[in-house]
Amino acid sequence: MARSKKMTKEALMVSLVKARQMTSLMDQELALATGDIKRETVNWIPMWVDWGNSVRSDCATANAIRSITDHGELLWYVRHDTKKHGFHSSKEDPFDAIAEATGAWRQRKVVRQQWGAVKALSQDLLTGRKKFDVIMDDAEKSALCTLGIQWFLARMRIRQNFRVSGRTAALLMRVEPQIGFVLFEAAKRHGMPIGVEDDLETEQFSVAQG
Repeated sequence: MARSKKMTKEALMVSLVKARQMTSLMDQELALATGDIKRETVNWIPMWVDWGNSVRSDCATANAIRSITDHGELLWYVRHDTKKHGFHSSKEDPFDAIAEATGAWRQRKVVRQQWGAVKALSQDLLTGRKKFDVIMDDAEKSALCTLGIQWFLARMRIRQNFRVSGRTAALLMRVEPQIGFVLFEAAKRHGMPIGVEDDLETEQFSVAQG
């Protein structure tokens, strides 16, 4: 995705407030003055977060907060009550965003159960004991949010339709440990699964039946 130019703070905050539904011009001006809009950088994404425009999940465990990146990308920043890392969703509907985040968190949980094997794979790639490439499709199939992937690649000055060696990806994992989720997907694509596919399928089946 091509990046637009960085917008000014004022333009971003106005765009974010205008994303509030059924809000009058006066209410928008008040929102800018109340301090609801806060600056945050999470998972490589610099953004403004409108804490006055949030939606609670049906299960009352997470919030979707309307946010905007420095390049004017509107998103829902989903925060679970018990999880350290939030999730950035480009979905228009906040409940769709929450559902997307929930699926990603479930996928992360299963992969993390085998995180020792992921780190061992990374070490094998660094030492040359294993070799394969890593492509954008691996990143998009991983448990990471697409916006976070795009911003990370931009910060690393890597083109977003990238193809890198497994060794390069393993080096990137030292900068950002969550690249391990991408390595996991790449290993599956190359027929080198590291032991959690059955668990993931079981987990997904259980959720679908529940």
